Amino acid sequence: MRVRPAPSSRRRPDGRALRALLALSALGAPPLGAWGCEGAGAPLREEEAGAQAGARAEAQAGAQAGAQARAGAQAGAQAGAQAGVGAQAGAQEGGAEMSDPCGAPPAAPRCDGQAAPPPALNEHVAAYVDSHRMLVVFGGNTALPESCGFPAYTGESVTWLYYDYARPEGCGEGPWARLDTGNPPGRARHSADFGEGAVWVFGGRVRPGASGPYTLFNDLWRFDPEARAWEEVEARGPRPSPRYNASLTYDPVRRALWVFGGNVAANALAPDAARDLWRFDVASSTWTEVPTPAAVTDRMWHAALFDPARDRLVFFGGADEGAFADDASYRNDLLYYWPAEDRWSQDRFADGAAPQGRFWSQVAYWAARDAYVVFGGHDDQTLGNRNDTWLYDPSAKGWRQLGGEDTFQRPASGFCDFPPDFARVDRAAPERRNAHTLSWSPACDRGLLFGGKTDCGAVNDVWRLEEGAWVNLELATEGEACLRWRSNPENCANMCF
Repeated sequence: MRVRPAPSSRRRPDGRALRALLALSALGAPPLGAWGCEGAGAPLREEEAGAQAGARAEAQAGAQAGAQARAGAQAGAQAGAQAGVGAQAGAQEGGAEMSDPCGAPPAAPRCDGQAAPPPALNEHVAAYVDSHRMLVVFGGNTALPESCGFPAYTGESVTWLYYDYARPEGCGEGPWARLDTGNPPGRARHSADFGEGAVWVFGGRVRPGASGPYTLFNDLWRFDPEARAWEEVEARGPRPSPRYNASLTYDPVRRALWVFGGNVAANALAPDAARDLWRFDVASSTWTEVPTPAAVTDRMWHAALFDPARDRLVFFGGADEGAFADDASYRNDLLYYWPAEDRWSQDRFADGAAPQGRFWSQVAYWAARDAYVVFGGHDDQTLGNRNDTWLYDPSAKGWRQLGGEDTFQRPASGFCDFPPDFARVDRAAPERRNAHTLSWSPACDRGLLFGGKTDCGAVNDVWRLEEGAWVNLELATEGEACLRWRSNPENCANMCF
């Protein structure tokens, strides 16, 4: 296990938390309590000047010690020290000690890594490249709402590479490499997957300021991890309409990419979820629309994977145009498309027997266990952002939860006023979030979690899910709840710091 040494001065959460509405669209605020954690007012108001200055001074004085203590605890989780909860989670999965089957560098490791991580990032895409043991991250949003205000939306055009192995001595300064040139136009809320030895990116949106219509994309890009170069794919035939918050899934059986659903509205005040399905044939570079039956309803903010054992596409959760209504209800179903039979089916689950309904979670196929892994997302309950991890057994058609999660403890005192103990924090699990990425490595039998939106802004941490337990590889520089990052949590002034 490789854990980044604690930085000498860890940046503090700056009091910026986000609300589902502010982070996800430009809609006006719903009534208090309509959105769980983010929605009930997760952005925190700034405390009185003196109290805030004192909290920041304390945070600055204790940040280094807190980060070092936390890094040490995470490094010691393997030995079962302070991270006893993490050890319990591992025990639930068979009691095996944490291992690193892919710890050695590839045959020709790159030595251009830097220690400086990406900024706190959300609405990005990422895909794991097994041959290079590397995570490719592209685009996303760095804007963070302040005191419930609307930030200027960003659409990043930077590609980040994360080297998921122990670097040889003298080979680079850190695990991150940044590519600034030759990238696709900046965007966020796009879709991506890995296939044919490359990372594919479709769609997305961007706008230059904090208001007005978005520019939507329906272009397709391909990233060659060996050449470290992007190229726009010249496609034949009609193509999907421009959209964002759709899914892009690679199908190795047919050498095809599948695009399903998403939001096709440029006006954030009037979301328009789609229900169409498109196939891109890699060999002929041709798009073809596949008609969907009436029973397949509108869907956006869902997660998707390809199940090679059953030759089907799998879609989990999401929402429709009613996502911002006071009585919004998010989905926790599994929707399937069987390409060989041109057939759809669906599994619905009762409350308590599956993850609660949510949008903008992530799902991955864990081949070694023939299971679907779901992490995080935003629900319509008391917490809002979630950090629970679930496994679905497609043979038994049953869910089970891996390890622990944060749990609701105390409600808000008012709009944008959340107490430090709003949630009971489980430090063995990543911070609660949505709009993150979870990318799976079949060869290494593990997944990498990066970034996302949190109640306190956004994060740029990296976590590994391996053998049923989470390991924090790279610390977040901001965006975590105070009870998680602070060395003296009894002095937290509010939920974020």
